[in-house]
Amino acid sequence: MTVGARRARMARVLPGKTSAAAVDGVPSTRPDAPRLVRKTLVDFTVLHMPEDVRLALAEAFWSHYGIQSADTIKAYWIHVNTFDRFVRESEAIKGLADVNRVMLVRYIEWLHAQCRRDGQPWSKPRRSAPYTCLRRLLQWLARCRPGAISGIDYPFSPFPWRDRDNQPHAKITAHHLRSILDACEQDITQLRSMREAAQASLAAAHGGLDTLGGLLQHIDRHCDGIVPTVLERLQPGQHKFYAALARFGGMRELEPCLYPRSESLLPYFLTILIHTAGNPEPIVNLQRDCLQLLPLLDDRQTLVWRKGRTPHMQRRTFSIAAEFEPPTLVRELLEWNERLQALAPPALRARLFLFKTKGHRAVTVLSASIVKRAVKTFCAQHALPAFSLASIRPSVLSAFYRTSGDLRQVRTVANHVHISTTVRYVESPEVQAQNRIRVAALQTAFVGHFGQHPAPDSAAELVVTQPASVALQPAQTVSLFGFGCKDPLAGTAPGTRSGELCMNFMGCFTCPNAIITPEPAILARLLQARDHLRAAATTLHPARWHALYEPQLLILEEDILSRFAAREVAAAEPLLTQLPPLPELR
Repeated sequence: MTVGARRARMARVLPGKTSAAAVDGVPSTRPDAPRLVRKTLVDFTVLHMPEDVRLALAEAFWSHYGIQSADTIKAYWIHVNTFDRFVRESEAIKGLADVNRVMLVRYIEWLHAQCRRDGQPWSKPRRSAPYTCLRRLLQWLARCRPGAISGIDYPFSPFPWRDRDNQPHAKITAHHLRSILDACEQDITQLRSMREAAQASLAAAHGGLDTLGGLLQHIDRHCDGIVPTVLERLQPGQHKFYAALARFGGMRELEPCLYPRSESLLPYFLTILIHTAGNPEPIVNLQRDCLQLLPLLDDRQTLVWRKGRTPHMQRRTFSIAAEFEPPTLVRELLEWNERLQALAPPALRARLFLFKTKGHRAVTVLSASIVKRAVKTFCAQHALPAFSLASIRPSVLSAFYRTSGDLRQVRTVANHVHISTTVRYVESPEVQAQNRIRVAALQTAFVGHFGQHPAPDSAAELVVTQPASVALQPAQTVSLFGFGCKDPLAGTAPGTRSGELCMNFMGCFTCPNAIITPEPAILARLLQARDHLRAAATTLHPARWHALYEPQLLILEEDILSRFAAREVAAAEPLLTQLPPLPELR
């Protein structure tokens, strides 16, 4: 290095997941300078905001959202453009001094007035997202650039219950999931057979283009293992190769023998997605090192992947011997697209789902949009009903829950931190119906256990004034309204002690441990108690009525009788005349 020469400037851009870069490779010190995020140009200079507002929001945008994924940055850029349209239409902002609560209220009202092309108003999530993006940028400015904006009293919950009106994804039935897996396994089996036949033909090839093995050998030796594009095949001297390629089915039939195409990867992706019960986006971004060994279990391997919304690694364990489980499929994909790894862009070489684009010599990876388009063709080929990728995860988790009935096991499968998240996934009409059947079976068994004892005589009387030391016979004690108590001296009710008479004994139907069966005789007793309490309200002293009997009547009317159907009440009313009269309340 020559003395006095200036050293080249060191690149100090932090490595991240985004592909944001300065346009034309010239870095700029202005925060609103245009940056290219994949194929989207994020250019704050084209916005119709005052310069100080534009510079402040640009600095907050790249400082707060710059480290996010490219898809996230593009989504927030759309929200910034929504706010820019509000500024242009309302002319409410002349400078940073106008960024205050009044402006935010006007922005919220403007969002409420926006409509779709069909004339329907924006949904709450569609309105809430631009506002939330702006609020976070303003909060960053208040926190990191003190004095840039004055303190803002943000409106409280301007979009309440924003997700309440969202329609959940339609669940896929277990039979439909099995049909999807069968179709995927059928395609994978065909691809395996085709590749095995191609490898056998390649091993037996002795040169020439007359056989499939000879054609594959020629591609390996003269084309670096990649089928030439149309322009390359039009070069002089390529006629024999072009004729041989057409004879064996063209690129569509020949390329899967060497490396995968996008449609070839779809059955592998769907099978892994269903087995892992994962989210489509994280599974499509699987890395090539996603398999991990288990030290104590030689016959199993763990599939690990990252999920953007949580810092915790997602993982599932599978058998390494099963031919259609993720470990076998991942190893097969690693071997299949190994020759494409060197041709892929450096940022994509670590990805699992590599494939060669049609008609070009470029290599890329699966994305959610590519998979959605391929699913339509997949369903048409196998005569399957259309399904959404987002429906697979909740459907698989619901199937796990219907089979096991254990939320904790489903939570482990879903890699959820909180079990409440798992509950939201498995709630469905089928699961609720199955839960009602289970609860009814448990209640029947529970009531049957207590029903083995002989029913107490409804005419039996209890002398409440006897001392507590007198032993009362279990299962033979009848309370004021004719309901039996197993042990009124057990002290199980809140506020009571063992050995003393239960404080709820005069109204045992209000006891938290009461077992009320849906029988006409029991319901008739409840109706008789209700009528008796209502009649006592006109004769007792108001203070005594409110203190002792009104709480029991409220529980009886609002919590107990309201659970019975009208037909059950109608069946019990004729039995009221057969019951013995109740003692007078005092």
